[in-house]
Amino acid sequence: MSKSFDVLMAIKGIILALFISLVLTIILGLIYYFTSLQESMTFTLATAGLSVLISSFYITYKIGSKGLIYGLIIGFGFFVLSIVIFYIFYIGNPTWPVLILKLLISLIAGMLGGTIGAILKK
Repeated sequence: MSKSFDVLMAIKGIILALFISLVLTIILGLIYYFTSLQESMTFTLATAGLSVLISSFYITYKIGSKGLIYGLIIGFGFFVLSIVIFYIFYIGNPTWPVLILKLLISLIAGMLGGTIGAILKK
């Protein structure tokens, strides 16, 4: 169990969350393309939450402590980088309620995944 905060692990967690989100988005895009399922903000937000949940769980399970802190950092870092990526590839602006909802989902998923990962390690 590490006593100090490991910045490299937090960065790995954020990158892992972005990668998981990319994979889930591709899968969701294929589902949209090959089925009659309509695009929905709910599925997009669920993809973000699941990505952060899995990533924060994995990172804090490896570390074994500070699950809440790592989870919050991974959730917030994922939120910031996904918004930056959004502005690079999309011309329009997201609405404030969607941004706030995505931030809350990212933070809550990070806290849950981080806490569960740290508890299960012990």
